[in-house]
Amino acid sequence: MRIYSRKHFGCGLFTGALGALKLWRGLRADFDNSFVMGICCIVMSARCLYVALNEDAYEKDKAESAEFRNVSRRMFGKWAAVVSNIGWAVAIGALLLVLLNPNLVGVALLLMLVGMGYEIIVNEMVKKRMNKSV
Repeated sequence: MRIYSRKHFGCGLFTGALGALKLWRGLRADFDNSFVMGICCIVMSARCLYVALNEDAYEKDKAESAEFRNVSRRMFGKWAAVVSNIGWAVAIGALLLVLLNPNLVGVALLLMLVGMGYEIIVNEMVKKRMNKSV
C-alpha cells in the first residue's frame, strides 16, 4: 500500500480518530449532537483516506485543486487568497470570540453562519466559472 498524499492521510487518520471519539461519546450520551458530528467526521475521514491511498483519486483531486486556484486567481486577481479564505477566518474568529466571552454565543453563531455562507457562495461562483471554462 502506497501513500500518495501525506497531508490527506494525516487528516484522514485525525478525523477518523475524532469521529470514533465523537461516536463513542454520542452513544454514551443518548445520541446527542456529537453522534451526528462523529458520523460526519467518519465520512470525511473515508474521503481523505481514499484520496491519500488511491493514485487516480489523488491525481484528480490535485488537478481540481489547481484548476480551482487558477480560476479564483483569474476572478479575484491578487486578492484571491483573501477572498477565498475570509469566510473561514470569520468562522474561526467567532469560535475565539466564544472562548473570550461565553456570553456572546448568539453573536458567534451568527458570525459562523455568515462566514460559512460566504464560503459557500464564493466557492459556488468559482465552480460555476470552472464549469463554463470546460
